[in-house]
Amino acid sequence: MRQSRRKAAICFALAGLLCCAPAFAFADTEGHPAEADIDRAVRQGWLSCGTGDRFSPDAALTRGMFVTALAKLDDAELPPAGRIFSDVPAGLSCARAVQWAVVNGIATGTEPGKFSPDQAVTREQAAVMLIRHANYSGVVLPRRRSRTVRFSDLDACSDSGLDALYTLYRAGIFDTEDGKIRPTDVMTRADCAVILRRYQEACEGTCPDNQQAMVISHMGYAAEAPENTLEAYELSDSRNYIYVETDVRFTCNNVPVLLHDDTIDRTSNGTGKVAQMTYQQLQGFSFDAGKDGYGGTALPTFEQFIQLCSKRYLHPYIELKSSVSGKQLEQMSDIVSKYGMTQHVTWISFDYSNLKRICRIYPQAEVGYLHSNADSRTVELAEQLKTGKNNVYLCARYTTLNSSVRAQCLRAGVYLEAWTIDERRTAVQQLNTSVQGITVDRLTPADIYR
Repeated sequence: MRQSRRKAAICFALAGLLCCAPAFAFADTEGHPAEADIDRAVRQGWLSCGTGDRFSPDAALTRGMFVTALAKLDDAELPPAGRIFSDVPAGLSCARAVQWAVVNGIATGTEPGKFSPDQAVTREQAAVMLIRHANYSGVVLPRRRSRTVRFSDLDACSDSGLDALYTLYRAGIFDTEDGKIRPTDVMTRADCAVILRRYQEACEGTCPDNQQAMVISHMGYAAEAPENTLEAYELSDSRNYIYVETDVRFTCNNVPVLLHDDTIDRTSNGTGKVAQMTYQQLQGFSFDAGKDGYGGTALPTFEQFIQLCSKRYLHPYIELKSSVSGKQLEQMSDIVSKYGMTQHVTWISFDYSNLKRICRIYPQAEVGYLHSNADSRTVELAEQLKTGKNNVYLCARYTTLNSSVRAQCLRAGVYLEAWTIDERRTAVQQLNTSVQGITVDRLTPADIYR
């Protein structure tokens, strides 16, 4: 949100000039559940008075009114009215706000050449515009409610509407009624006053740690330290990551170690396939990945990594890089259990058989199906990993995620995680959806929640 509030003091001081009477004096708002929010919305100039001594709190809000309210909330410098739409002449009261909203990607027309400014705005239409405004403003919305979908009218939502309503419900901005999110209900003027107040508070407040999304440090903080080393994970901890991702492979003498590639060529001063070397042989190489100041860095074992995570209260995302046997999985699980981390790890893999094996042996294990392309089939495969006792993620390349995939995941009860993101703008856009977390190389939680 544009943070300038130069007009705020003026709005309060000149509240009487903003409308014909103070909101609390309206004949039809006294005792209304939204009375205080209506008063605030009128005093701030977000909403106009209505007619005479009435506010008409239960009257439908139009699309023109809503974009005007958003522009005033934003304290936007409105551009001259254009003729983008044939039904929005330059002299229309909302014309400049419509121009601002369309130019900045907050609103679109209802059909080619039409904006329908006098059409009532539905809850899901308003939700979509609010999400777009948050993205335009660079604000990541908080996560104040459970990530579990509890809407009994999911099927009444469009895909984009469901994703937006879920995100705003999770942020505490939209409410349900009798378990329903009511996507096609018309938004009233009173509804708008309540939602704008909640939205402003969510955007302007500092987001507490327990209301932030998962920001997963990819291979540790490899922007500075060698990837998949203890030094990299110590740096992740120092930069306030809670979630860290690692890659696990097995040596020829069956020791699980942290390594992304199947060879040590790129990350060490040696050559060869890790599966053809003993752990003792691997200790003779420096895994500094060519980074200055890290000469002699050792290849960590999986146990050393889990021990560090336990000590530092880090939640590891454990990527199994190749197919593992049931015995190898038990070996790793025993290490996790040894350090009291059983309920604090997530097992992920591109190899679907690994995940099926984990779910069969450990039905309560949290798992994530890694895939470069998110589509209806990958969502279906992820859903099949549900045991009734576990959490299941689809971990997908962020560029393949769209409203259809996100809605399908919400309806299936599959969580989404997006990888790999290194621009804040992209992070904001992904986190203002039903995505539960993102994997990053450089972005820190402080970079995102600034």
